[in-house]
Amino acid sequence: MKKNYLKLMAVLFTAIMSVGFVSCGSDDKDDPSDPETPITPVEPTADNAMTSAEQKEYLETVALEFMDMMPSSDFREIAELGKFIGDNYGDDYDWDSVEDWAEDAFDAAREALGTKTTESETEKRGNYTYKYNYIYTNYKALLMASNFTGHFTARNGRWVLEKASDLQFIFTDKRGQQCVLKLETSGRVKKVYAFNIDDWKDDDWDSNGYTNTSNDYYDRTQCTIGVPEKIVVTLTQAGSQVVKTTVKIDLGSISGDEFDISKNSITVSALTELNNGYKFDVSKVAYTANTNASFAFTMSKNGTSLVTMGASADVNDIPSVNVSAFSSESFDEDDYDFDKANGKNAYVKLDILGKVQIQGTLTDIRKFADYLEEADDNDRDERTYKSYVNQANALADVNLFYDGKNVKQAAVKLEPFADESWNGRTYWEVEPVLYFYDGSSYSTFEAFFNEKDFKKVIDTFKTLANKYADLVDERIDW
Repeated sequence: MKKNYLKLMAVLFTAIMSVGFVSCGSDDKDDPSDPETPITPVEPTADNAMTSAEQKEYLETVALEFMDMMPSSDFREIAELGKFIGDNYGDDYDWDSVEDWAEDAFDAAREALGTKTTESETEKRGNYTYKYNYIYTNYKALLMASNFTGHFTARNGRWVLEKASDLQFIFTDKRGQQCVLKLETSGRVKKVYAFNIDDWKDDDWDSNGYTNTSNDYYDRTQCTIGVPEKIVVTLTQAGSQVVKTTVKIDLGSISGDEFDISKNSITVSALTELNNGYKFDVSKVAYTANTNASFAFTMSKNGTSLVTMGASADVNDIPSVNVSAFSSESFDEDDYDFDKANGKNAYVKLDILGKVQIQGTLTDIRKFADYLEEADDNDRDERTYKSYVNQANALADVNLFYDGKNVKQAAVKLEPFADESWNGRTYWEVEPVLYFYDGSSYSTFEAFFNEKDFKKVIDTFKTLANKYADLVDERIDW
């Protein structure tokens, strides 16, 4: 249990600091709503420091305000439409024509390479030898959006296809109003070899004395995806837009059709707009090989920012691996030198309503994880355990701010605690704790965010979650 908890903390801190990233920017003014603008921490004074009790009260106020701004009623119409679509055009609907269309389009894009590949494995069982041969007939396919076009209209329990230059699904809602789900692409297309598709064809088995041979025959299609610069998916109801998602993709200077994570770069943005005023804006997901990775996200309602998040890290020593390798059944990360891969100068920032900000930095992700692993390996040696935890804490700087001000009202650190004694030995574990003002007082997360002090928040959250679950006829067992 202790080891699992410690590993969880390592994963949590590593994920927070490195999953998604933003560059730090150069604006001297702190902006809590801008995920790419960091806060420059300032130590509190006796005059502006908030007590633990004051912070609990303020966090409760902000949490209640946040939930109040997102009532389930905001999503009732969208949920009702989604449920109607699922109930009436889901698995029980006749999708045979769509499946046939997709297979025909795939087959039309497929080209035989005129070669076969044999992969073999041999196994010894006593005096017997078992040989397994996997024999592939090789094909390649270039899958472009332009290969998959047509208008499907729901009619008499099935989808009816008409030729077209884009892809649409046309159906009616419970009021008989026409709905259209449409996919459009535009801009320059870049080709990326992404994955293989294996289609089993036949097999046979041969025994010759103590040798048994199995032959499995497949068609293997090497799939290259045509990635457009812009993808737009819209859902309209009675001519009015319900949902629109716009994705923009820049594959940088990729050469050929292989994306090598040690050499190439990619930048993606995705904006989803709902007709109830909500927007989910992943304004940047960027990766430059062995240089930097970054992420920025904003969730807003009618122009008011509800949540923003951003982070960044310098990445280095990423080994040469093509994206297509990750989808291979034979992929083994031990075949690649990931041991030195690392992220440094990591930064993350989370803002809620411009009123609560959490910001953290981590100078070296790999060292941080290694120190916690070493602590885990020495959880019965108090001095060694505490030493490794202290070294991990020295790499991280995580602080809590309020109202966009740069005065840090609390710092988050890992604190060693004696967990239990067994057979004359004491075991140690770490917990995240909040340090206040001058660092002389602290509170564990469990003690600070206790059920008594935050009862109203917890009860409100449960009520809100149940209302959201009701929208999709689900039930939450607390």
